[in-house]
Amino acid sequence: MPIEFKAGGSRYTLGVEEELHVVDATTAELAPKIDEIMARLPDDLAEFVSYELFQSVLEIKTPICQTAAEAEKHLRELRGRIASWAAACDASLAAAGTHPFSRYRDQRVTDQERYRKVIETLRWIAEREVIFGQHVHVAVPGPEECIQAHNRLAEYAPLLLALSANSPYWQGMDTGYESTRVKIFESFPRAGMPPAFPDYQAFENYVDLMVEAGAMDDYTFCWWDVRPHPKIGTIELRIPDTQTSLKPAVALSALTQCLVARSLEDAASQGPYDRELAIENKMRAARHGMDAAFYDADEKITVPARDLARSLVEQLRPISQDLSCENELLNVLEIVESGTGSQRQRRTYEESGDFLDVVAFLIEGTRPALAAEEQS
Repeated sequence: MPIEFKAGGSRYTLGVEEELHVVDATTAELAPKIDEIMARLPDDLAEFVSYELFQSVLEIKTPICQTAAEAEKHLRELRGRIASWAAACDASLAAAGTHPFSRYRDQRVTDQERYRKVIETLRWIAEREVIFGQHVHVAVPGPEECIQAHNRLAEYAPLLLALSANSPYWQGMDTGYESTRVKIFESFPRAGMPPAFPDYQAFENYVDLMVEAGAMDDYTFCWWDVRPHPKIGTIELRIPDTQTSLKPAVALSALTQCLVARSLEDAASQGPYDRELAIENKMRAARHGMDAAFYDADEKITVPARDLARSLVEQLRPISQDLSCENELLNVLEIVESGTGSQRQRRTYEESGDFLDVVAFLIEGTRPALAAEEQS
């Protein structure tokens, strides 16, 4: 069955979603307080906040934005205002790909039909999914352009994961991975690196097959790292861990916007991506973050992630100028030089050996006041 692609608006507009921890203000444990917080939110704020699978997770989402700077403005306001309402419920907001020590078995499922069905269908696999990601939507003009952007963005998904790695801890232990979150999520069906679709018809055929098989109700049950989103006319990047502070979150959004724009404006940027190689490179990114080295099959060389990031930023600077996001794109280099969220979490833990200090670090970093200081 055809899936209507609802293109609209200006090219390359973007929207950003962040899944945030709701933590108890006293214990720093994940706290099932989403209902209490949602009940207090004013109407003008509630439309930009939504539920997720567990009651200790809160998602914020920007409206459609023309630029990464506009997205940053909305995220700053949302984080700040919602943090105030959370505080009224004796809770704090924190941002990272996983909580350092809370146990998945202690979490409460959100009482909505979609989430009840996910738990009933997947049981233990879904019960473990106490993870937090950043999603970036970029508008594209049509279905075939969406698939073209899908394939090119998937090629760079391992690098985007390495840059965003922010989940070294899981249930009170250091996993040895820079992004534990993506390894947990890969156990979901229809998750991980997406199929390498040759065209939009192939995407529709895949969705039809899965619906016929009773695997899912619609394409929104495809949880790939990169996903076409026909209902809103975007390509959606889903691989990044949630970022603790706004600067890297916005930098990753600008990088994604520029990659999509280049994929559609480069006549040579055609055809399916090499999924098998991307899966291997993604594994390296999850394990080593920015210390990873990725294999380039065209050049038959292995390239350090830092070198690839620096080169990519330089290549995309002309596009970033057209999209008015050059400053935000250049902040990708700060991640390269100063370290990822995972590295910052580990440094915090090494100083005290106490996961409570790591959560305090995450709460403090999530506060818009600190994010404002980063801009100075």
